[in-house]
Amino acid sequence: MTAGYICTLIIALIFMLYMDGGIGVMMLSFLILMPLISVIMTLLVRRKLTITLELPDSASKHQQVSAVIRLEKDTLLPMPFLRLNLYADAHFEVLNPKADPLPPKPDENKLTRGQFQRKYSYWKKLRKTQLLPDTLPLCLSMGTAREATYRIRLTPRFCGSGAVTLTEIRLSDYFAMFRMKLREEKKAHLLITPEIPELKTNSALFRSVSTAVAAADEETDATPTHSASAMPGYEHRDYIPGDSLKRINWKLSSKRRHLMVRRDEPIALARLSVVLDFRRDTRDIPVETRLAAEEQLIETALGFLMLCARYGYPCKLCYPDAAGEWSSLAIDDGEQLAVESVNLLRGGFRAAEELGALPPLPPALMQEAGSVLLYFTANAGAETASVLEAFPALLYLVVPEQDAECSAVPKNGSLWLVTQDRRLVQAGGEV
Repeated sequence: MTAGYICTLIIALIFMLYMDGGIGVMMLSFLILMPLISVIMTLLVRRKLTITLELPDSASKHQQVSAVIRLEKDTLLPMPFLRLNLYADAHFEVLNPKADPLPPKPDENKLTRGQFQRKYSYWKKLRKTQLLPDTLPLCLSMGTAREATYRIRLTPRFCGSGAVTLTEIRLSDYFAMFRMKLREEKKAHLLITPEIPELKTNSALFRSVSTAVAAADEETDATPTHSASAMPGYEHRDYIPGDSLKRINWKLSSKRRHLMVRRDEPIALARLSVVLDFRRDTRDIPVETRLAAEEQLIETALGFLMLCARYGYPCKLCYPDAAGEWSSLAIDDGEQLAVESVNLLRGGFRAAEELGALPPLPPALMQEAGSVLLYFTANAGAETASVLEAFPALLYLVVPEQDAECSAVPKNGSLWLVTQDRRLVQAGGEV
């Protein structure tokens, strides 16, 4: 109830008592009955009103999508004003680029009690009234129509599970004097698919891994694999540095005038494992910075797997799934990797407590003494390093380049950095 309405009632009462009683009674009755009828009609509409928020299941980065707000009511009464805020998390471009961000919350430990209370009260007031970059205020109405649809354009910018929420949902009466808060917020999720970069075979990490895998193979006596007809297969691929010389088909190479390697020879490629550690960085850093670093790891890991699949190097991919359990599978081709990239994003990076007691490494990998491991993580602290030191073979620790200084490197591994342009360079080497 507004102060202006109270003043109007007082004026009508004075008019009735001192000027014209009949007209004053009519004015006073109108001013009391009409808001009362407005509130009753609003309550009736509120019980019949349904609000839904819809997003597509998935979309690519930088591809515009629509957040669909659908209003439905099972009554002919006109709906008054529905006021709400549409909030899009940091996976999307900001909704109000010109709006100023909310200042940080006052620190109680750095201020006296009186200063903190004053600054905190001011901060809470700003949070309620200030237009924020990630929030779009809306005022909707649908008259006597039973259904209305509103579309808000959004642009994804980071891969992962983006969330859009309808908050502060309030229904005001026809005179905008009373506001009734609806029961719950509405939330919808959009799976934003990654852009898998095309890594080059001259990548220092790829050459190093190829050499390590070939060296591991030299230490084992493998027997040829056979097809279903018990005959050796003869699919070939181009030679790349690090391949064992004993797998070169010299006869075919002389015809092609460049080196060719048998694809189905029993090399130790199944021993090459890639682990995506989805434990979120525990440092207090801006959300955009955190998401950018996580995206660097995901896309570069997928690019490396795609490179291995393209050149006939099948790998084992391990990551915590949406249920918080280790999921492992062999990646043999690019199409399979594209499908799996959607599955791994359904869980994505999470706080350590959300993953519970899940060990940093799948137990099965700890038993593979001859394997080579690429461990992609945004949380390469001392605790992670101590666990990885128990890995029985060669380890490559891969972190975002901005985390190089705070990363602890296990004694059995080397540190590699993911640059913002999705290149892999060794720590301390030339970028």
